[in-house]
Amino acid sequence: MNGTARTWTGSLHQTFRLLPAPSSSLKVFLSSDGCSPQQVLSSLPYEAARSQTGGAGTGLPDPKRYRDPKAVYQTVGLVYEDRSGVVRVTELGAATLRWIDILSPKNVVVLGRYAAYALAACQLRNPTGSGRVYHPSVNAFPFSYIWRAMLALDDKITSEELNCALFYAIDEPSLQDAVERISRHRADPGAGALRPEVLVGARKNDRIVPWISLASFGYSLIQDKRESDSIHYRIRPEARRLLQEASQIKHRHRDFVDTTAYVRHISASACLPKDVR
Repeated sequence: MNGTARTWTGSLHQTFRLLPAPSSSLKVFLSSDGCSPQQVLSSLPYEAARSQTGGAGTGLPDPKRYRDPKAVYQTVGLVYEDRSGVVRVTELGAATLRWIDILSPKNVVVLGRYAAYALAACQLRNPTGSGRVYHPSVNAFPFSYIWRAMLALDDKITSEELNCALFYAIDEPSLQDAVERISRHRADPGAGALRPEVLVGARKNDRIVPWISLASFGYSLIQDKRESDSIHYRIRPEARRLLQEASQIKHRHRDFVDTTAYVRHISASACLPKDVR
């Protein structure tokens, strides 16, 4: 079923982190090939007091603790549920698992290069739950769009610029319009170049952050703004060249039969050599 959204949504509820330390659920998911969702859920860390039934020692983990991170990890091609409902880890997910305990800012670009190729293939409109909300006219590649905007704008971007310009970018012309609006806004903040906020409310930042966490592949390609001046997200200097390369890849926007086909396509786009697999 086709959706109606013509701007980016805040439907992802969790972030993804590799640096400075991996997200607590990441290793569990990447070690779960062939497991059922319930088996993964039972392996995830949780606090009984925040479970469905509550009560120390008696509560069960809320199913959202499985659904929310799964939605994030499948968005970047690491895992998916196959057509029989079993969790599968992709080649990119398996490579990430092998690197997860030794990643550092000095070596992360080795894995990051292949991750960037995969992320460049990610579509805003796709068969996953968060991707089905978009109108058929939406033909955007969100992570490539974020990189291209940052590369054109001194390698940096703010949450406001994302929310009031880039989240309107649903095709190539609207991406260029977003970049131009941000550039004019930086030159004259009072000129009114930015558009109204796409994501609103007290928790809007919680809905913006997942986009950057994914575009950065867990902050391995882009710095968390808390690492710099608390305003801008910045491309890591050591990742700039590979993001330039990856963002120049021109994928044809495609319709996929299901999530399995789509996530496999993302992982295959990483072009992992045998020694990295």
